[in-house]
Amino acid sequence: MRHTFMAMRGIGAALASAYALVLVASVQAQTQAPSAPTAEQAYKSIKVLNGTPAAELILSMHFIRTALGVTCEYCHVAGNFPSDAMKPKEIARQMISMMFAINKNTFQGRQVVTCYTCHRGRAQPIGAPVYPLDDPKPEAAPVALPSADQILASYVRALGGDPAIRRITSRVITATQYIPTGPGGTVPVPAQTEQYQKAPNLVLNVYKTPTYTISDGFDGTTKWAQDAAGRVIDAVRIDQGRARRGANFYESLDLKQAYGKLTVGGIERVQDRDAYVVVADVPDDTPERFYFDRDSGLLLRKAGVLPTPLGAIPFQVDYEDYRDAGNGVKLPFVIQMYPANPRVELHVTATVRIQKVEENVAIEDGKFIKPQSRAAPPR
Repeated sequence: MRHTFMAMRGIGAALASAYALVLVASVQAQTQAPSAPTAEQAYKSIKVLNGTPAAELILSMHFIRTALGVTCEYCHVAGNFPSDAMKPKEIARQMISMMFAINKNTFQGRQVVTCYTCHRGRAQPIGAPVYPLDDPKPEAAPVALPSADQILASYVRALGGDPAIRRITSRVITATQYIPTGPGGTVPVPAQTEQYQKAPNLVLNVYKTPTYTISDGFDGTTKWAQDAAGRVIDAVRIDQGRARRGANFYESLDLKQAYGKLTVGGIERVQDRDAYVVVADVPDDTPERFYFDRDSGLLLRKAGVLPTPLGAIPFQVDYEDYRDAGNGVKLPFVIQMYPANPRVELHVTATVRIQKVEENVAIEDGKFIKPQSRAAPPR
């Protein structure tokens, strides 16, 4: 069963961190045995993805489904996925081998060509232009762009300013959302969420559905998740780094320090508004893109990817309906995620609607301690 674990951090993370919103998609998908099994050790009939971490195999299958616009049964026998009876499965293996060879021989091993490069959501690649054709667009006239420092300063002012942000040291958020469950996260379940945040970097999220409760958090060191059976596991390495950045209660003030390099990439349309694009390099991770409203300065979108052996899974979060939460600092009261988290099917979406925000409330540090597992982790 796959669950969304929303983690809206302090003011910065609530606004600026897509991965802080939803990092642990599924307790089972995230779990790795101590020996970090490979795909062929965990699954049957693996022939071209040998050596791939088992935790990344299903993510790769999600990528193929979207790249080709097909269902699992296009290549797999229903109820018997290891079977090699389907011809498209063997063709897919040949195409994966070809893609690996192109990237190795032409692009020095960099992942430039993927399934999506040719398929574009179609089972059969199209090699000729399709009518009606779009008219060529003229090159846009060069526009003078502000620096990344200027854009970030405008963002902080739009939120309420440095002093107002720092006066807040804790926050409790109550919200609603649909949690993606079932195969690939395709079964939405309504949930009431409670999030507790405390400076400098403590987070606890509790998700209550009509039939079960799950939770996740960051205890200052480790990102963890607890499923409905009480099993507790730690997030995988890439998600630990993303959670650590997002758990910073004052992330909006510390964006420059959190990233290796910030570059202004131009202006794009987001939510029918012009937005400055700031590209953030991340040490030991993939770049992230921030989209700041050209007029208001507020963050409209954050986008990144989750790498897989076959291609990068895009993940973006849109921030809307900014309001003063009561102490002079604005928060987005509607957060939309595409997909619902990076580890579910790409067409699954989720919307968080904040109902209540309480700030500067007393929260004991003990509330954020990672709980003891009440059952053995899944294998």
